[in-house]
Amino acid sequence: MKSPSSAQLDLLHWMSAIDELAIAVNQERDLPGLLRQIAHTACDLLGYESAAVLLVDDDRTVLRIEGCWGLSDSYVRLVNEESPLLLAPEGTFVGSPSRLAFVEGEPVIVEDISNDPSYGPWAKAAQEHGHHSMAAVPLRNQGEIVGTMNVYGSDPRQLGPGGLELLQILASHAGIALETSAQLERDRRRVRELSDLNEALRSRTELLQQHAAVHDRFIGVARRGGGVSDIAAALSEMADRAVAVQDVSGQTLASVPRAGVSVRPPNWLSWNRQDTGPSLIDLLTHACPVMASESFPGLLAGPVRVGEETLGVLWLGGDTEDDDMRLRAIEQAAVVLGLEMLRRRAVIDAHWQLRGDLVSELASGMLIDPDAVIARGDRLGSDLRLPQRVLAIQRERADEAVTAQLLRLAQSLVLSRPRPKPLLALRDGAIVIVAPVAGPEGVEDLARHVRTVGSQIVEGGVRVAVSETCPDPEQLPGAFRQVLGLLRLIPYTPDEDILTVASAGMIGMLLADVDPQRMGVLAERWIGPLRDYDRRRNTDLVTTLRSYLGHDLNTSATAEALFIHPNTVGLRIKRIESLLGVSLSSLGDITTLGAALAIDHITRGA
Repeated sequence: MKSPSSAQLDLLHWMSAIDELAIAVNQERDLPGLLRQIAHTACDLLGYESAAVLLVDDDRTVLRIEGCWGLSDSYVRLVNEESPLLLAPEGTFVGSPSRLAFVEGEPVIVEDISNDPSYGPWAKAAQEHGHHSMAAVPLRNQGEIVGTMNVYGSDPRQLGPGGLELLQILASHAGIALETSAQLERDRRRVRELSDLNEALRSRTELLQQHAAVHDRFIGVARRGGGVSDIAAALSEMADRAVAVQDVSGQTLASVPRAGVSVRPPNWLSWNRQDTGPSLIDLLTHACPVMASESFPGLLAGPVRVGEETLGVLWLGGDTEDDDMRLRAIEQAAVVLGLEMLRRRAVIDAHWQLRGDLVSELASGMLIDPDAVIARGDRLGSDLRLPQRVLAIQRERADEAVTAQLLRLAQSLVLSRPRPKPLLALRDGAIVIVAPVAGPEGVEDLARHVRTVGSQIVEGGVRVAVSETCPDPEQLPGAFRQVLGLLRLIPYTPDEDILTVASAGMIGMLLADVDPQRMGVLAERWIGPLRDYDRRRNTDLVTTLRSYLGHDLNTSATAEALFIHPNTVGLRIKRIESLLGVSLSSLGDITTLGAALAIDHITRGA
């Protein structure tokens, strides 16, 4: 049997080395290790003392040694840091063999570095490190040149065609190693991303299950008819905090202590717009679900809302927000509390409808059976046997939405009063309350409370008028006329106090003493002719007279207020004097006409 020849042995050695590289490339080895093994294989198969794999950086501006065999650390540092292989050098030298192999995409062989000018500034350093010959071939990855494969010899030598072909094969393995490493990294990154997504999904599923349990807990409390107190108790347990719930009037609907701590909400009467800036409701506009504030230290507060309407405030002990699960419990509790408070409102509305019917009957003055009216009041928790006073509440230039807010507020405050309960209704655009007189200042205290708290709920002038005391129900129609007349006839001022008959001067005296049927004759005597003339001629003498007297007989101010020329005002005044046989330069006539206008306003609005 013939022994294998030297050429056959070399071929077997080369094939074995290439096979080892192929195995190593397909294993999950680190890239620098693979590149070092490729460089080692090049030295072993080609007989060179050192080899290196150079890769271009991300900006494709410089080549760096990323894997090598047989090169000293100082030479690697020289190439990578001290004298980098720039692909677009700033100086005049552009002939580096590695650069040429990379840019031209062709092999570059240097038989003797000392006699080859292309080595330029690296020649001396290369010889100092024992390099006297070298070869560089381009390294490709997916068709793009990404670096070079270099070998270095310790003596001048010529790399033959077979060696060059083998070096190119090794460069191909280096390219495959790069692509494999990149693909493995992409796979590992994708596995990490999928693992993170799976973990996030698992956590989200657990959180949703917990949220569903919270939702079911509160809905279960609501379905059992537990009311606000039981919902607050469930929240206190889940959030491990003391809890209190207030409606928008500041009345506490539920208070649940926890671990010996009770929530003490601030006094709503102290939230004065002029003194502390925004109202509590304004402050909580962006709370989600709760917030801390220097205005209520040691507490968290959040709004109880349904849609855009705020129904109350949820208070919790502590001034730092909790974890997501407890915040979710707070948020869910606020939703269920809102629904429960709406349900309570529906019940209260039905109750208030009965009260409103009774108030309308009292205001009409047609009490056919006073005893039956008193009995109806008893069934509603009132006592019409006691002396009563009437309150009227109105916001300056209020629309229906604001009036509805004030009505809810007044209902809540009335409900919080001890028995006998006041009666309440909406009449002529104002909220009217028939309240028993518990003491000399009791009703006026209620009026101030309504106005102060009302200013926290709606912005603008909340006005409150209070009538004189009515010893029996038959006097209540006059009290209604008094409070509604005060709101209509007294001009609004931002700093006004509670409006009363005593504080309203002559208008108050007229409101207190005028019998609409009897005194209407006086108003008709002086104002009737002007109104008739306006009706026939389509003029506006009554309005002109009222504005003229209201502006202290100032023709220019009257003209400006009525948007007419001053001469027109003068002509109208002369026509008024002619029709009535008076002189508006006479104090007596001015007083008579002023009183007639006030009485006319009162009697026509009664």
